[in-house]
Amino acid sequence: MKTPFDFGALLRELRKKRGYTQKRLAEVLNVSETTISKYESNTAVPPFETVRAIATWFNVPIDYLAGNELPLAVSLHGLSEAQTEIVKTLVAFYNEKNCSITNTSEDERYKLLGKIVASLV
Repeated sequence: MKTPFDFGALLRELRKKRGYTQKRLAEVLNVSETTISKYESNTAVPPFETVRAIATWFNVPIDYLAGNELPLAVSLHGLSEAQTEIVKTLVAFYNEKNCSITNTSEDERYKLLGKIVASLV
């Protein structure tokens, strides 16, 4: 039997992992500390815009906040165009059917590695 979804516990866990107090999270979301307390105790449900802000702030999908377990997702939020292309290329390497990065040519691997290193400096 599946355990009931507990939005409040999930929000509390995300908040504590970030090292935030209820007061700090309230400031970030532009709500009162009491409102955060109500969300965490499941006595109030945040409006969609607040859920969206929570998802953005904690870098999690909205589906995750709705209790759906999702496979690992990579957020491209805040990355430059070049960094986004690198991530997309890496994902493509790993997603190709029956292909791993070790099956790519050495030249392709060095080009990708060069892009990664260049984006770090």
